Amino acid sequence: MKFPATSRFGGARTWLLLGAVMLSFGAHADGLEGRFEVRSADLQLKDGVYQLNARLDLPVGEAVRQGLAEGVPLTLELNLAIERVRQLLPNAGVAELTQRYHLQYNTVSAHYVLRNENSGEQESLPTVDAALEQLSQVRGLPVLDKALLTADRRYEANVRAKVDYGSVPFTVRMLMFWVNEWHRESEWYTWTLQL
Repeated sequence: MKFPATSRFGGARTWLLLGAVMLSFGAHADGLEGRFEVRSADLQLKDGVYQLNARLDLPVGEAVRQGLAEGVPLTLELNLAIERVRQLLPNAGVAELTQRYHLQYNTVSAHYVLRNENSGEQESLPTVDAALEQLSQVRGLPVLDKALLTADRRYEANVRAKVDYGSVPFTVRMLMFWVNEWHRESEWYTWTLQL
């Protein structure tokens, strides 16, 4: 069988087009349509305990919204590390915390259930937008007792977020073959604590 001849320019054009399609697919293959990051964070002292407030940019694309509506779970993990800043030595760790949230659609209640994996508390939200908005905000999360910090020392807090989507059992995956698993991790957001 003979294939039609192509000019070397036609072949190059084909490869360029194929490369552009692959790059375009790769840029959006994980379902996030923008930068995933910790937008802001601070620790506020309340009743002798520092509490974390944070705002995340979680730019979820239409494919992920559709997957959530079909019952595919999304998990968000926050990592917090507080360090004492030292001049000549590496910073010393003071406290670390990992906080996990799980978001999944419940077909019985027709609501999105957002569960705090650490405490077991959960919240029922009517729409995917409301659920994602709630997931992207952390308010009043207790993280550190004031007694662990000394007033004449300098401390830094660091927060990052990780998101996993599509971690469903294999049997469910066979029925939902179109769902792509993905994992993203933000950069660390760092600030100096005001004691």
